[in-house]
Amino acid sequence: MNHISILIFCVFTFSLFSQDVLVEDANNPEAEFHAAINPTDTNNIVLATQNDFGGTPTITIYYTLDFGNTWSISNYHGTLSGYNISGDAVLSYNSLGEVFLVNLAASDTEVNTILSKSSDGGATWSLVSTVESGFTDKPWFAIDRHATSPHQGNMYVPLVTNVISLYTLDDNYQVTNSIALADGEHLPSVVVKKDGTVFTSSIEMASPNVLYVQEYSNGGTTLVHSTQVVSFPDYLFSAPDVSLRFQPTAYLAMDNSGGSYDGRLYLSYTGSEAINPDYFNIFLMYSDDNGLTWSTPSVVHSDIQSEVQQFYSSMYVNDNGVLILDWYDRKNYTNTNKLTDFFMGVSHDGGSNFAETQLNTLSSDFNYVIPSSGDFGIGEYHQLVATNHTAVSFWSDGRTNDEDLNIYMAKVNINGPLAVEESSLVTNKIGISSLYPNPAYDVVFSDIDLTEAAKIKYDVINASGQVITKTDWVQYSAGQHTLEFRVDVPTGVYFINLVTDSGYFKTMKIVKP
Repeated sequence: MNHISILIFCVFTFSLFSQDVLVEDANNPEAEFHAAINPTDTNNIVLATQNDFGGTPTITIYYTLDFGNTWSISNYHGTLSGYNISGDAVLSYNSLGEVFLVNLAASDTEVNTILSKSSDGGATWSLVSTVESGFTDKPWFAIDRHATSPHQGNMYVPLVTNVISLYTLDDNYQVTNSIALADGEHLPSVVVKKDGTVFTSSIEMASPNVLYVQEYSNGGTTLVHSTQVVSFPDYLFSAPDVSLRFQPTAYLAMDNSGGSYDGRLYLSYTGSEAINPDYFNIFLMYSDDNGLTWSTPSVVHSDIQSEVQQFYSSMYVNDNGVLILDWYDRKNYTNTNKLTDFFMGVSHDGGSNFAETQLNTLSSDFNYVIPSSGDFGIGEYHQLVATNHTAVSFWSDGRTNDEDLNIYMAKVNINGPLAVEESSLVTNKIGISSLYPNPAYDVVFSDIDLTEAAKIKYDVINASGQVITKTDWVQYSAGQHTLEFRVDVPTGVYFINLVTDSGYFKTMKIVKP
């Protein structure tokens, strides 16, 4: 069991009143998504999500060029001529800052895995390759962007056909090789080490479930080994209070930082509790010898009660070697309740110890989440991203309890005491800059851009969650404006909680010297 750090008081109280980011293109359920951050410009983040599970599912692509202050929506939906369904979106950047999308494109007779490219941060896209056609499923995606690798520029796409195979594409987007993963049948994942070594994971959905990790050399063309990592009880592909198509969602992450844990390969997964196989924990393992031997599985989250659901993690290692995970968690409620929160854990010591914090402010009721997506739940794809200072986490949430699912976002300071710095509604209808100056004196400003008229009000809240200042609604026309916030308060940490009459929220931290 991992030791969990105790967070300072202001972190806890912030979670009581901060607002979250709502990513919403339309009134269709949005879930099962992936995000990627540009290694050449970390202000550029792209998120691709599946939507409209009850109708004709397609992909909505959101992109930001200012680290989430403003978002835009691409007109590309991951489809082909003659194909009307798309999904299973995965994103990756190359070393030049170009972003690529792998996804499924379905017609009445086949499901192809296709590759698309954007050279402008996610705004416009072009189809560059069909990786495989016929019937494909569950693609994952990684690009070798390491200057130290002899295979820099290679793209790797593990996916399911009649077996799981790893496809290698060159920097001209042509498939140059495919090789079976040797073990497992479902849910492949892939990462690349900075020397060009490729690793995949796979799952044998059986009794028990078995996780494997494979190592490949020579640009993904030679299988070095396929190693059974761990097994755990089968839950028959169903967790009725989470989803009727529940899966272990095993993901790999690689430390390429050059730091103390450089070369460490991480594996996270959702696995059954020891006492009751119908309840789940988030487990973490790591290997320091290219996946041949592994640490004992440890539980990431602080809750160690039996029969409490924790499920569906994502994982990221930043350039400083900081390991970050997020997951869905019901520890705040009884085991008969489907109310669900979302948490993040951060480790600075290679996964031995984690600090954690709750990211959401309102809980999501899975009594509404599950039927909203045709019993699909929130899906097994999701992904956080991070810079050397800030983690940006996204999650699918049905808190409106109207059988709609939306995607929320929070920014978290991962250095020092773990703290949510900012939460805001991500939409193309409004953009709000960070506060300036910050630290602030008696007045602080923010620039906004409205695509339509809106009423706006704000509160000033202290670190204990008390409202210090409340304001009335002010009408603003469409266009650009500069907002002025009065902060006639004593020295300390405060939060500006801004809201519009259309339901937009943004909470921003300020320091009063």
